[in-house]
Amino acid sequence: MRIVRGFATTATAGILVAAGLCAGARWHMLKMSGRKDLTGVKSCQTCHGRPETLEELPWAKPRPHHASPGGLAVSPDGKRLYVALDDTDEVAEVDTGTRLVVRRSKVPGGPTGLALDPAGERLYVTCRSGDRVAALETATLREVAAAPVGTAPVGIAWIPSQGSGRLVVANSVSDDVTVLSASPLASLGHLTGGREPYAVAASPDGSKAMVVSRMAGLTRGDEVPAAEVTVVDPAAIRVVSRERLESGHLSEGICAVPGRPWALSPILKVRNLVPITHAAQGWVVSAGVAVCDLSKGSVVELPLDETNAYFADPSGIAVEPSGKRAFIASAGANVVTVVDLARLSRWLETAGEDARRGAIDDLQLSPEYVMARVPTGLNPRQVALSPDGRTLWVAERLQDSVLALDTGTLQPIGRVVLGDGGGNDPIRRGERVFARASTTFQGQFSCRSCHPDGHVDGLAYDFDLDGVGRNIVDNRNLQGLAGTEPFKWTGTNPSLRVQCGPRFAKVLTRSDPFGEKDLDDLDAFIFSLPPSRTPWSGPWTDAQKRGREIFFATRTTDGREIPYGLRCSTCHRPPLYTDRLPADVGTKGPADDTGLFDTPHLLGVAASAPFLHDGRAATLEEIWTVYNPKDQHGITNTMNKIQLNDLIEYLKRL
Repeated sequence: MRIVRGFATTATAGILVAAGLCAGARWHMLKMSGRKDLTGVKSCQTCHGRPETLEELPWAKPRPHHASPGGLAVSPDGKRLYVALDDTDEVAEVDTGTRLVVRRSKVPGGPTGLALDPAGERLYVTCRSGDRVAALETATLREVAAAPVGTAPVGIAWIPSQGSGRLVVANSVSDDVTVLSASPLASLGHLTGGREPYAVAASPDGSKAMVVSRMAGLTRGDEVPAAEVTVVDPAAIRVVSRERLESGHLSEGICAVPGRPWALSPILKVRNLVPITHAAQGWVVSAGVAVCDLSKGSVVELPLDETNAYFADPSGIAVEPSGKRAFIASAGANVVTVVDLARLSRWLETAGEDARRGAIDDLQLSPEYVMARVPTGLNPRQVALSPDGRTLWVAERLQDSVLALDTGTLQPIGRVVLGDGGGNDPIRRGERVFARASTTFQGQFSCRSCHPDGHVDGLAYDFDLDGVGRNIVDNRNLQGLAGTEPFKWTGTNPSLRVQCGPRFAKVLTRSDPFGEKDLDDLDAFIFSLPPSRTPWSGPWTDAQKRGREIFFATRTTDGREIPYGLRCSTCHRPPLYTDRLPADVGTKGPADDTGLFDTPHLLGVAASAPFLHDGRAATLEEIWTVYNPKDQHGITNTMNKIQLNDLIEYLKRL
């Protein structure tokens, strides 16, 4: 076998692929990796079957776009419905009488959340990929003003404060909240939110804003995670309180209840600290609604599920002007749940403290206040009520339509058709598979439950394949995954078909796996997901430039040569910043046989905390300050604080 300059020739590579690794190829592998522990590598394709440029990856190529309705807003007179179409960069105006689109307006930057001023003259739009808020004149549906906000704004609400009113915006990637003046449209300040602030609503008295975070905050070990409702005073531009949603996750909606000091927010109750064996008993993920009593600073979480029926991924919520009923869209179950708030209130008034504390776990409780389940189209994500409360509008995101429901009869009265649904697009079909809960046991959860938008929930789970409590693993990000196989922390799944098929069925769904066509479509969707966005962009800073030099350094900061296998750029080589090989970075636990774990890619890494295979590192800093005492994860003990900070600033940039 002929080795040239440390690389196998093309002819040799073909022979090696067919015949397995010979001694010469193994020498080449050891030389190029700097490692002597890669006995499990059996093919040249392991290292050389990757793209050479990011432009070759599926997520970097053009794809079809669909209407994908998101945010909804109804005019004060009830005659117009406004719909945000983020995938096509449009806002649609609908005649509510005919349910026909009367015009569309281009709004660059992924329009997502909508809010109207009280007169209905201005429509304010969050542009998620443009990091801005645009103001549209409703008479013409043309953009007349814009203001920059944080990174990836989603939710927005008008708060009748300070004369002309103020706008409060939830910035999902920068984890903060922006307060804007409405006239002129300008930023007044930023406040720290929870993790991934997502939805905003005015408080019951109209003086405050309530912002719910979609993700649970970072925790350690056996701590119970929690999301939060951040109560903001937009007049003083300060946080009034932070209400804890224990084990809360995927909170994508919030609203006030007229006549009561309540904020209601749909939640997923995540029990990631129990073994996944309990998926068959309904004890891992369940749907609920959090009742935040702002007058008392208390939170009670109540189930939306039933003992043998689950309604996954509750998302949008709306409450009647009378305050009698709430409507909650379950995106994974294709259902709107109708809640009787008077009956719910009576239960809260009579229940003892223990019953209130454990309510979310009592799946026999929901019939006390759930009035009805109304079927919808695919993936209902957002809802809005007409001013008189007689019509509920439901955005059926993966069907490119908006359903109109008569709230008196709870029957459909028509649809707004915004597109063809995308049934001929394998990426859209794969997203439907990803978002549906019917694949899992009793419809408890979907892929999206743990991977919102293909991202990650930031939680560690106890998988039971090797015994209870022995295999605690951090959930992994699916964004930017194309070209980084093999998958799983142990690198034992060679393809997504294996990862999402037999393994998913055995470990998580506890039911039949996806069909072959579903797996093809699921592959297309996941591989279309670009790397995660982070708040760090713009011109390179001096710290980022210095960090780049440290990342690609061949010598330590005190001048010694770094062994080839311990250089950052060896295991995390561009453009994917992974060599797709297993590595031992000194994080072996008592249940780990070898301590070898798959090398993750680093694209968008700053958005995927916590870190390491079991999520033990809450921050990038902890990877090297706490969990690298013997320099097995790169030579970092010679770095001072400034040098380590520079390295991390570079990683945040990727």
